[in-house]
Amino acid sequence: MKKYIEIMPKPRLLITRFAPHAKRLADLLNEQGIYSLAQPLLEIKAVASSLYPFHKKYDDIIAISANAVEYTDRVLKGEQWPLARYLAVGESTKSLLAQKVGQSVFLPCETFNSEGLLALSQLQQLKNRSILILRGVGGREFLKEELIARGASVDYYESYQRVAINFSRSTSIQKWQQLAINGAIISSVELLEQLIIVAKDDKNWLLSLTIFTASERILEHAIALGFQKTELLPSISNQKIIDYFTDEGSYDRY
Repeated sequence: MKKYIEIMPKPRLLITRFAPHAKRLADLLNEQGIYSLAQPLLEIKAVASSLYPFHKKYDDIIAISANAVEYTDRVLKGEQWPLARYLAVGESTKSLLAQKVGQSVFLPCETFNSEGLLALSQLQQLKNRSILILRGVGGREFLKEELIARGASVDYYESYQRVAINFSRSTSIQKWQQLAINGAIISSVELLEQLIIVAKDDKNWLLSLTIFTASERILEHAIALGFQKTELLPSISNQKIIDYFTDEGSYDRY
């Protein structure tokens, strides 16, 4: 497959992450001469949660995101996190979780998603082990189903939800077109689907965008939705994204 850099103009990017992460990444990219516009599409809101799951002893507690850690910690209100073996999906989640629980946290070696987590040696033999997954409302059932298949009993603790941000869709689309936005950085399926909702009245323009994502699953979903130009990022970390667009021999050859 031909590389994006060979057939497309210099990127002008829409950063759809949650605030304040969207602006932080946009600012860093703009400093490197990669035009970027921050426009969060979803926001995080707490869910009224009880401490009921924490009254039960779990062998393993898995955090899906930094938000899951942060909002769970808010519910705990300074109480000590339970004794358990802790695991996290991504690097930022691991860092925050380790800080909150005061102990080491296991992390996938390379692929920071459910598949990478399931490859860990710690999650191979799970007969009679009980596991609590910290996450937001909704999402894939894949991780839970695989853990159960390996012999574990699994519960969720959902401490937050993602909700759409209200803003003028038509005005925003016009602005994005005037700014010659030609690509979007997408970090979740929910963000991709929200982008489609926002731009549903200008689908031809929407599908002309290049979707940049660090997830094979999101990339495949984008293709299924009709996007013809997709690029797989090496990671969702700010530095890796900046390197992708600015390193010699990568995206910035025109």
